[in-house]
Amino acid sequence: MSHIPRMGIVKAAAALLLAAAGGVDAATPMTEAEFQGFLDAANSELQQKQARLGTDYGLDDVSTWGFDQATEKLQFFDEQMRLVVEADVIDAGSYSPKSISWKWAWGNESVLPALRKKAERIRELEAITGVAIFGEPMAFKIDDENMAWELAAMAAKHLGALGCYRAPSKEDGPVIFLLIMKIRKLE
Repeated sequence: MSHIPRMGIVKAAAALLLAAAGGVDAATPMTEAEFQGFLDAANSELQQKQARLGTDYGLDDVSTWGFDQATEKLQFFDEQMRLVVEADVIDAGSYSPKSISWKWAWGNESVLPALRKKAERIRELEAITGVAIFGEPMAFKIDDENMAWELAAMAAKHLGALGCYRAPSKEDGPVIFLLIMKIRKLE
């Protein structure tokens, strides 16, 4: 399982997010300092959650994974292709290494309607933080995959996710960030 990269100071990333969004809306209760605190807490919490998922569910040791949009299930298999862990997920969004951009799942037509609907709660972060990118339906440029992890971390914190799975695709294809809402071992 891919873990959230270990991040030191994310102040520059927060400033970039705020700049991309045109700053903090004066009508929102979240200041730039509060947003920085939210971002720091989200990253720290996700790092802890990722470690627990690896320890408690062995996600670091699974051989294969599969995701079925129709059932909204993320499944992990051992070397003998036995299903060992299954999770209910919400698709947060996808990062394209090719275009260095992020697209929220709620605005992505390739995501099935039921999953898009569940992901719509992420848009609430626009009103909460005053940062417009949380309500941006189109793909938008970001710095790198670390920033994709930051966006996923904030979505995970807001939705109360247990963690996040970075679902890789083809070599230059998008990387999907799936928020784990429930998880269980099947052994």
